Amino acid sequence: MLFDERDLRVFDNPDSRQYFEEILQCYYSKNYRATIVLLYSFVIYDLFMKLQTMASEGNNKAEEKLAEINELILKNEKYLEVEKKIIEFFNKNCKLYFNRFTEDVNYLRECRHKCAHLKVNDNTLYVPEDYQARMLICSMYDNILSVKAPFIMDLFSIVEEVVEIYSQRIDDISQNSLDERIKNEITKNYLERMTYDSLKMSYKTFLKLLFITTDKDAERNAYGLFAFVYAMTDHIRKNGFERLFKEEDVRKKLLSISIENLENSSERKQSLIELILNFPILLDIIKEDVSLFEYISNEILLNPNGIKYYRLFYPRSNKTPYEFFKDNSIVQQPLYSMTLYDAVKESVDFDLAEFSKILINKVPPYNGFNDADGFMNFFKKHLQDLAIEDIESVMSIYMSSNQCVYRSRHSEDYQEVSKYLEEYKVHDTSEDESN
Repeated sequence: MLFDERDLRVFDNPDSRQYFEEILQCYYSKNYRATIVLLYSFVIYDLFMKLQTMASEGNNKAEEKLAEINELILKNEKYLEVEKKIIEFFNKNCKLYFNRFTEDVNYLRECRHKCAHLKVNDNTLYVPEDYQARMLICSMYDNILSVKAPFIMDLFSIVEEVVEIYSQRIDDISQNSLDERIKNEITKNYLERMTYDSLKMSYKTFLKLLFITTDKDAERNAYGLFAFVYAMTDHIRKNGFERLFKEEDVRKKLLSISIENLENSSERKQSLIELILNFPILLDIIKEDVSLFEYISNEILLNPNGIKYYRLFYPRSNKTPYEFFKDNSIVQQPLYSMTLYDAVKESVDFDLAEFSKILINKVPPYNGFNDADGFMNFFKKHLQDLAIEDIESVMSIYMSSNQCVYRSRHSEDYQEVSKYLEEYKVHDTSEDESN
């Protein structure tokens, strides 16, 4: 089979789908002349429908050409003249959208004329080969029929105002990355109607605007630009266009990101962080710039919420996440005890008692109530995993800290730990007596 049900879903209306299925039936029945004639008619029909879509969505050139063609139809001009105008328009204005457009459509037109007319010299009919019909069906499907109406040549010129609107709608991109509704809007309204070449061109433009340019408008609208870069990256990956990221001009754009630009804009910095955390393929490119990689890895890993990504940045390092935690005091923040525990607990060298003592010792001498609360929330949940002497050691440090004992929750937390210790000692004594 040339195509399955999934492939036929590219057609937006039932008439187009039925038309294409008729072409396939002719091919399967080995009626190759009819296949070519129908295929050519369908390609012209499909292009005309795309032209109408482009005109209805504000493409001025498409509006002018559509008016000209409708005038020809009203005057009952030859259909060949109408076909010629349609093909000329797409050949002139949409080369990015149709690979090998001129070559394949012209070949299809020549085959169609041969199939529909007698040979002049011997009055015989032209009979195309199976491979010719098959090649033309596949080529027209891949390069024209499955391509959405191509009204976008330069994405930014179309969506400049939309970028500003998204910048006003998006307050923060950390943690949740991009709102699915915004991503779906961008994908449906724009990206599904772009090909590899137009995506590549636009992707470079948006990378430049988001990370490289010094234009103040671009900096102010960083989150709107991020929304498009994120949606494009996701769309490129899902559609099997990963090779786009490895193309030299795209790599150069990513490797042109300067640390200075990121330092001067928290929005830009956060945008890059969210992109590389969600799309590791971008991180692989960033790694080629040692300074940029070290800068962005420290920005992420020296944050309690980011240490969980340690293996993403250093997949082959002999150092474990727990060892990284011990080596970097800046990340040892008691407020995030549970977050840190979840990030390092699977390390082969993880020591819960040591981990607990490190964090209780990090409760600051001033303004540390919240840190003490965060640590005790974690500590009370893991009492049963600690030896009694380790619990007592931690509580000894706890009792020496004013920020622990003078907070409102001290009595509640202290009583809970004391109760656990008492119950353990009673249970332990009972076991000794029974033995």
